Amino acid sequence: MSVEQTPPSPTTGGGWDAVSHAATRRSGRTGVAYALGAIAVWGFIPLLYKELRVIPAGEVLAHRVLWSLLIAAVLCAIQDRGRLLRSHLRDRRALVLLAATAILIASNWLGFIFAVNREQVLQASLGYFISPLFSVLLGIVLLRERLSWAQKAAVGLAIVGVVNHTIAFGTLPWIALWLAVTFALYSYLRKIAHPAALEGLAIEVGWLAPFAIAYLVWAEEFSFGIATPGLSLALFLAGVTTALPLVWFTAGARRMRLATIGILQFVSPSIQFLLAVTYFREAFAIADLMTFGCIWAAVALYAWPRVHASRAA
Repeated sequence: MSVEQTPPSPTTGGGWDAVSHAATRRSGRTGVAYALGAIAVWGFIPLLYKELRVIPAGEVLAHRVLWSLLIAAVLCAIQDRGRLLRSHLRDRRALVLLAATAILIASNWLGFIFAVNREQVLQASLGYFISPLFSVLLGIVLLRERLSWAQKAAVGLAIVGVVNHTIAFGTLPWIALWLAVTFALYSYLRKIAHPAALEGLAIEVGWLAPFAIAYLVWAEEFSFGIATPGLSLALFLAGVTTALPLVWFTAGARRMRLATIGILQFVSPSIQFLLAVTYFREAFAIADLMTFGCIWAAVALYAWPRVHASRAA
């Protein structure tokens, strides 16, 4: 004799639990989709800057700042975040911190543009692999954090990788270190600044905009509208690919576990690495393999606790 099964009702605890669980899973999938969209843009962005290599790096940076400001302002208006933005503009501490982060992110952007122009996408990839490990070092120096054995080993392996590159090629991987240090410091200061991602970006590029305009006037570099339509579009896209992925990643981060975010941050430099080796055909010697081997082992040690936490959640 069979008993007819009745689906759980929303009026019962089990029904609400099922509905809540399904909603959480949908939200998580949406968050991953947003984050992967941002990460894909950041990973493939060397293709855009490769097209812009005929334009001076300073002009490219200036356009990235100015178009980012326009797009951030439009997004703030569309999302009705003007009041919140104005409140941040009245916060002197936030303004000072964001002035510092503006300098750091502009330096990071310039370093990345320079890396692509110099056909050093491999070093750019290396820099963004190392950056989270520099953040660990900042935690020790600035916050007096204690490291787990895995974190200590990860930092040690990263140092071994850098030393190996220095010995093998007779020079520090200074582009990678430039990108890693500036982004790690930027990430630290943005954590202690109050504004959210979009408002923070708007204020940062607002700080940078007068310098961008002054540079364009001083250097008499006005490629936009004068160069080919493709190059003008690429200059505009430099701003689009700065502002929109940040909004997407922020939307994704709100829906994901911190452990998942920590793992996904290594996808972009992985894409850049593959582009450098397969598409840009940059030289990849045994010494490079040893350097990246150390860094990848360090990343695995760094990411493993987050993978474990993500599975256990």
